[in-house]
Amino acid sequence: MNRGIGLDIGTNMLVAALMGEGGRPIYRKERDAFFRLTPKSEVNKKSIRMSLEGRRANFIIDGDDFVVVGEDAIHMANERNMVAQRPMQRGVLSPKEKNALPIIRLLIKSLIGQEEGIDKLVFSIPAEPIDASFDIFYHEEMMKAYLREMGFDSTSLNEAFAVAFSELLDDNLTGVTISCGAGMLNTAVIFEGDPIVQFSVTKGGDWIDSSVATALDLTSSLVQIEKEESDLDLLKPEGKIQEAVAVYYGILIKYLLDNILYKLEQAKLPSFRNPLPIVLAGGLTLVNNFKKKFELELNKKKLPFGIKEVRIASDPMTCVAHGCLMAAIL
Repeated sequence: MNRGIGLDIGTNMLVAALMGEGGRPIYRKERDAFFRLTPKSEVNKKSIRMSLEGRRANFIIDGDDFVVVGEDAIHMANERNMVAQRPMQRGVLSPKEKNALPIIRLLIKSLIGQEEGIDKLVFSIPAEPIDASFDIFYHEEMMKAYLREMGFDSTSLNEAFAVAFSELLDDNLTGVTISCGAGMLNTAVIFEGDPIVQFSVTKGGDWIDSSVATALDLTSSLVQIEKEESDLDLLKPEGKIQEAVAVYYGILIKYLLDNILYKLEQAKLPSFRNPLPIVLAGGLTLVNNFKKKFELELNKKKLPFGIKEVRIASDPMTCVAHGCLMAAIL
């Protein structure tokens, strides 16, 4: 059996996919976040370390500071009414974080380490955004350089196109895939394995969190936890936070569909013989009735091809990594 690794380098979550025994994928996940603790004295330094070790937090020492990484960073920031930092911003290495590359290296190493007998790795990258101007190529080349240092022969793959390798094999790799992540929304229109249209928009889950936080005078970390850990229903929100989150979900979906229509009007599309499936993936799709809210807005639009169905990916959080794995072992 061909062996390889698929790596989804997301703004909010890192997901690695490896082929396990019996040909079934194994997934490893780590939250893409860090939180810095600066001791006030030597005694405080010892007490912080004891506390971190007591709660078994994943951390590194940077000079005198403790840098907590992963899921623990989100919860510790929220406990202190502060905001966890991210090494990634809008799908690429954050230009505002000088520690972005060392942190992302640590997180990747904790996920995949040096896997014996595996050298082929495919990792996800966002498409060029249509509503912002920034360089994804620096991010891509830095990831390749680091993975090369780890001993991997790495190749990048567009995030939405990766979803197709996971979810559209039974549709002859033809359809529309949309990866709805924290930093960006990535879209691809694919015809018989050929990506005809690929683009991203720079609004996502982080934009919802920050918008709600500003509207309600809260921290974005608190909004994120409420969004992810409550039983949120976009059609039946309960309480002020959920109501605001549902409003901004609706704004984001409309914004995405308006930009899809704009790109399709510009593109030279093939003559699709059959209606296309639309596959929705990513963490934003996990809330109750996301698909229904998407369909309600989609019904107001007129796409230049028929829609066979709208469906959520089989596993919205792992399908990008799974698609990258499929591309790695082909």
